[in-house]
Amino acid sequence: MKFSTLIATTFLLGSIALSETVWAACTAGYSGFIDCYPALKHDADRGGGLLYRKPGVDLGSYDKIMIEPIEVWLATDSKYRGFSPDDLKAITDEFYRVLLTNLEPDYPVVSRPGKGVLTVRLAITNVYAEKKKRGLLGYIPVTAVVGAATGAYRKIHLKDATIEAELLDAGSHDQLGVLVDKLSVYAGGAEKTSWNDISKALDFYAKRFRSRLDADHIK
Repeated sequence: MKFSTLIATTFLLGSIALSETVWAACTAGYSGFIDCYPALKHDADRGGGLLYRKPGVDLGSYDKIMIEPIEVWLATDSKYRGFSPDDLKAITDEFYRVLLTNLEPDYPVVSRPGKGVLTVRLAITNVYAEKKKRGLLGYIPVTAVVGAATGAYRKIHLKDATIEAELLDAGSHDQLGVLVDKLSVYAGGAEKTSWNDISKALDFYAKRFRSRLDADHIK
């Protein structure tokens, strides 16, 4: 299972598991990464977070995770569009590493659907990127990054991004939860979203998901 795959699953699950929202018809909006955006509720723990959890879903019935590869969606009007495949892989691999640390070995990642398997889809969307100037090293992830990942973080300056994730039953494909977390600071603000911010947000969701998963298993 690829790093990019695992990352998607932990974070999405964390946000989904803790939200309480009434199911509603699909709504338009956001990036389109998720086919059906249900009614989302503000996350009290994160200002930019919006969550949905299917009423009555019991995560205690799931003990394995199947993650689809993480996607990165550039905004159509992003001035910089020069991501190389190696850069993107380095970044998504780092996100995956964060998830893996929080989930395994208690909740193994599998490559096929089956009984007790959750599917997680995750994307970093609405990405506005700028090529960094030579010598700027201020956007390295919180966690220690080596090799290709370090190079990718140094070369790509992120202005804005959104985390979108969806949790599905691997067998029935029923939508169990959705997360949309706007990470950006307002346009023109003094601060900008960084890859570091995304890494920390994913770590937050992974830990919260793990906590909820554990709680549902001991009911």
